[in-house]
Amino acid sequence: MELDDRRIDRRHPSAAGQRVIRVFAVDDQIPFLRAAAAVIKVTDGFQLVGCATSGRSALDRLSVVGGDVDIVLLDIQLGEMDGVTVARQLHQQWPELAIVYLSMLDEDDVPGDPHESGAVAFVPKPTFGPSALEALLPTIERRRLT
Repeated sequence: MELDDRRIDRRHPSAAGQRVIRVFAVDDQIPFLRAAAAVIKVTDGFQLVGCATSGRSALDRLSVVGGDVDIVLLDIQLGEMDGVTVARQLHQQWPELAIVYLSMLDEDDVPGDPHESGAVAFVPKPTFGPSALEALLPTIERRRLT
């Protein structure tokens, strides 16, 4: 999927009847967004359905397709609107949406309580890979049931 693509991939492929986790990624750093897309692509059970390079763009795009997304991977340090603000707005509109912060910051350096803004997890960017994504499955599944 092209990073600038305005369409949302709504296909719901599954392997052996397993439901696929639909991921939307938000990061203003294109190299990291590409790396995250590659991780999602090679991780069984996950599908990248869209991405955005700013908080405003993420909110605009997700306002159309929020119900077609299971998890948002969200950078905290975005340009004009930080990830915490984006997370609060997403959580208010879709409380069942799993929001996961990805950041170069330490979790202790995130302004306020990350979980208060609706985030279900925090993953340091240097550790983000298929195993980190797979480790989120129980959290995502619990969120779906709420």
